[in-house]
Amino acid sequence: MSSNISGTPGLVPVATSLRLVTIAQLAGLLGELQRGTPGILSATLASADGFTVASTLSDSQDADQLSAMSGSLSALAGAMTREAGHSAPERLILESGSGHIVSMNVPVPSGDLVLTVVTNESSLLGKLLWSCRNTADQVLAACAATPPPGSAPSL
Repeated sequence: MSSNISGTPGLVPVATSLRLVTIAQLAGLLGELQRGTPGILSATLASADGFTVASTLSDSQDADQLSAMSGSLSALAGAMTREAGHSAPERLILESGSGHIVSMNVPVPSGDLVLTVVTNESSLLGKLLWSCRNTADQVLAACAATPPPGSAPSL
């Protein structure tokens, strides 16, 4: 499993506002999601603008490509729902004969993240959606518990 902060040499605004300890926690949550949910091939957490924060993909280039596409699809889905007069989309589900791809927005204090999960055909959509929602809640809790960089610890 890899944990990536993309955009080197300049770090992503969301990623730079998350501490490395938090990013390691997020990578651990993605690993738990993948191990605990049948059929998951990969799980990636990206900033809304498409930069990898953490991923279970071993190839960082693959993670970066998936993150970029996830950010684009999230923005497109948001524009589409606004145009239709709907509220912001909660998730985007792509189904094929080979499996599912689920992208879910995770609104954290430092800016929105996008959780994207790729599965094979053995995944059960209901279990997958429940597991993704549970992981998104854990990501939100981990990010909310992280003090902003440069802030003094409270005593």
